[in-house]
Amino acid sequence: MKSIFRATAILSGSSIVSILVGLVSAKVMALVLQPAGYGHFGLLQNFVGLTTLMVGMGMATGLVRTGAAAVTRGDHATIASLRKAAWLLFGGLGGLAFLLVAAFRATISQWVLGTPDQGASILLMGIAVLFTVAGNIQMGTLNAHHCVKALAKLGIANALLGAVVSIPAILIWHRKGIVPAIIGGALVSWAVSTYLISREVGPVRVQSTRRDTLKAAWSLLRFGGPFTASTLMGAGVQLSLPMVVLHLLSAESVGFYRAATAISVNYLGFLVTAMGLDYYPRVSAVKDQPRELVKLINQQHRLVMLLAVPMILGTIALVPYLVPIVYSHKFTPTVDILEWQLIGDLLKFSSWTMAYALLARCGSSVYFLAESVGGVAILVTTWLGVRWFGLSGLGISFVATYIIYYSVVWVIIRRHIPITFTAWNKRMMLAGVAAALVVRILPSTRFASFRTPVGLALAMAFGIPSLITIWREFRRPDETTPGAALSRESEQTAVIG
Repeated sequence: MKSIFRATAILSGSSIVSILVGLVSAKVMALVLQPAGYGHFGLLQNFVGLTTLMVGMGMATGLVRTGAAAVTRGDHATIASLRKAAWLLFGGLGGLAFLLVAAFRATISQWVLGTPDQGASILLMGIAVLFTVAGNIQMGTLNAHHCVKALAKLGIANALLGAVVSIPAILIWHRKGIVPAIIGGALVSWAVSTYLISREVGPVRVQSTRRDTLKAAWSLLRFGGPFTASTLMGAGVQLSLPMVVLHLLSAESVGFYRAATAISVNYLGFLVTAMGLDYYPRVSAVKDQPRELVKLINQQHRLVMLLAVPMILGTIALVPYLVPIVYSHKFTPTVDILEWQLIGDLLKFSSWTMAYALLARCGSSVYFLAESVGGVAILVTTWLGVRWFGLSGLGISFVATYIIYYSVVWVIIRRHIPITFTAWNKRMMLAGVAAALVVRILPSTRFASFRTPVGLALAMAFGIPSLITIWREFRRPDETTPGAALSRESEQTAVIG
């Protein structure tokens, strides 16, 4: 357990820097671009993200899933084949994608931006896609070698250098600076990851034969195909939502939605980073050991609850004050969306502890089923939410989606491993959701004036014990020392079936 806390702490350092730099960037863009321009920026960014998912074909995740075990075994031949295969696939898929974007740029512009006149911007986004995919492959290689400190450095460098590129571009060229800012950020990420690969991992030590490279490429594609389909149904649909909002509401509404999403994702970005860069390699390493896998899920869930619940409660309490500070008073409609999204974050992070294990244990085909349900759920609930509740329906639909997704992931994973949650995990989850709902509902009652004090009091009530627990975990002996296992909270007494 201590090693999980340590890795999360290292990755959290880079994420905190990213969050702080992101706040500065968001403030500049909100003031210069206004809600409609901020929405335009978000639409182009999401297009790059969505296209990156398709072109990347799950290669970065495949490198971790297969490469982490090969690194542990010292199997340099497999590692060499995987790295060479990833770049081979990048050349083919990247070239094909760029040609398709060039050929259909007017149609894509209509779908993404609501007008066919931005074809040139869409074409330039193809360059950003190629650099982003290349950077992701480098990150996957670092992750397979479990270079946690290097990944933390990458996060810090991306945040700082990306801001150095994007902020001046927006300040100088305003809306015309959006395209250079996005391309510059992707170029920075690729350049930094290339440097870290050469320093931390080094060149390929073994020459891979053509047969082994093609075999590794097929292995990556066989995993990456269903994984990409799964990701498109999950994260891909999430990335498409601003485009849906554009066609359902307006460009200004996209700006409000984008602002809410940026806060709900970025303020707990260190947990997202830790789960992808530390937790997933861990569950991949024990995917064939059901008891160890269940134990690891419980440990990660415990960590998520200790960190997320107090932060979410405190953020919900301060949302009406944070939004004008982070953006401007013109972004006030963002508040209602964000409050619901923060409640949904509790369900999201809890479900992800199981979803990563599901991907590692069962592979991409089963994962596709879970992500498909989640993707359909977010589309349906968003459409219904906007029709019934207007702009705030975008936040309500987020909560509804993760209730559905959580239930589906739980049912599926129970069929493959004897998953059990500890009594502590269960109580913390239920108490956190209940407290968040109380803070959210208070403004609709006669006790509306107590909303912020009650929210902050609840955040402290959860936060102080969490800090004490985290401090004790850091003071425990390393898990490798004799008797350390016996000191780990009796590895969580009661379980629920």
